[in-house]
Amino acid sequence: MRIALLLGCCYFLMGAIEKNALVIHHKEIIVKGKTSVGSFECSYDSQVKSDTLIFDYPYPKTHSLDFEIPVDDFGCGNFLLNNDFRKTLKADDYPLCLVSVHQLTRDSQQIFGDIYLQMAGTEMLLEKVVFQLLEGKLQGTLHLSTEQLGLDASSRLGGLVTVEESIDLEINLYLK
Repeated sequence: MRIALLLGCCYFLMGAIEKNALVIHHKEIIVKGKTSVGSFECSYDSQVKSDTLIFDYPYPKTHSLDFEIPVDDFGCGNFLLNNDFRKTLKADDYPLCLVSVHQLTRDSQQIFGDIYLQMAGTEMLLEKVVFQLLEGKLQGTLHLSTEQLGLDASSRLGGLVTVEESIDLEINLYLK
């Protein structure tokens, strides 16, 4: 009898957690921007381990989804863009970027989360970032500027290419 009661409680609790949680199996960060000669996109993805995001978790500081990203692991498509991107992010001085998603909440229409961002020596906390639940993934997009991030991306390749001030940081969390 006790075993049946214990199994019933476990089954009930697992159902309650599943309704308020998302299991993430693949994480991706994409940095998008524009230059005087076109646009660029640099990405990082990780499929190392699964993680769980819980909605309305009572202690947000103890539960977050963290990305610790080596700047050298971002790929931009070719070695020139990779080198310029690393130089812009001051990879020699700050070899890691940190993106942390926490305090995930939802209402009837949208999902919100707070994002802590540490990049190139600058720290930011962005509150109530809207995430869209798309087919198979949760996606949040941050519209930032190089000035906000403390970056000097004014020109590259000897001044032939200039980078625009606005940068989009897209966070994709692929669901199981």
